[in-house]
Amino acid sequence: MNASRNSTARRALVLVSAVAVSTAVLTGCGSKSAETHQDAAASSTTAAGTVSPSASASPSATATDTASASASPTASASASKSAKAGASTQAGSAKSGPATQPPVAKPAIVAPVPVAKPGPVAPPPPPAPAVPHVPPLQSSCKPSKPQPDEPKEAVGAALTSAAGQPRTLNLSNGGTDKLPPLPVNLVKAIAWQESGWQSGILACDGGIGTMQIMPNTVDWMNGKFGTKSDPKTLNGNVQLGSQLLDWLVAYYGDSSFGGAYDLSPDPATGKTPLLDLVISAYNAGAGNVHYNTVTDPASGQVVGSLVIPNPSYVANVKALMASQPWNKAG
Repeated sequence: MNASRNSTARRALVLVSAVAVSTAVLTGCGSKSAETHQDAAASSTTAAGTVSPSASASPSATATDTASASASPTASASASKSAKAGASTQAGSAKSGPATQPPVAKPAIVAPVPVAKPGPVAPPPPPAPAVPHVPPLQSSCKPSKPQPDEPKEAVGAALTSAAGQPRTLNLSNGGTDKLPPLPVNLVKAIAWQESGWQSGILACDGGIGTMQIMPNTVDWMNGKFGTKSDPKTLNGNVQLGSQLLDWLVAYYGDSSFGGAYDLSPDPATGKTPLLDLVISAYNAGAGNVHYNTVTDPASGQVVGSLVIPNPSYVANVKALMASQPWNKAG
């Protein structure tokens, strides 16, 4: 009887021990599995945090570049391999970072080669003075006021009228260039840059009035356009300044753009080479501003190249054309 009881007790003890061992093993597996999932989740979070900034487009990236990168078969293959490699591989990939794709080369849009107009062309305008003209508002020398300024409304009206006149430039060989009206904002911006629309101002270097006409320019403009404008009057001054701009349009248009006088942006590049040349030469003189033929060292292609000695002046005038501060001035 006692032997039977002892045998039963031993079997019960063995069963209890087996259950305890099994429970401990299951508990250990459950903990290990949970730890593995937590590590995998952490790796996924780390990977996502690392990849996300590089996936966002930079300011210099184009739509073509972005589309090319997203459609890359290399990127797709890498993603597939990472998914198969497991959590540890993902963590390693996150540390090393995605493979760098080479930049997509964009075809360069080059400036056209200068082309002269067939037949008679406009000669260069008057030579620039030995010392470059400095607008009185930018000069360290204080300008004088030999006569009072006209009201800004009168100056604006005179500039609008002068810009809107189609002109005929008489060429040296008897030919003519028929020029379209100038952009009103170009004439107004030049006048604002040169004098701030002060019609009575006289610069230290001799620049007269609203358009800062230099004395040697007066006879040239009156002779070529058949006028008798007086630079000391508002209307005569803005006429002479507009005539000089027209002459520059004709000179560069004839010598470099095949006789075209379009100052609007080029639809392919958005650039304004003829406008830039005209603005620059108004200030620096046509003898210092050129559109040359050069060979691109990278491609060996023959292209056009602007030679502009006063880029800040050109940039200022173009900015004034866009902002039109005269509409806000009192």
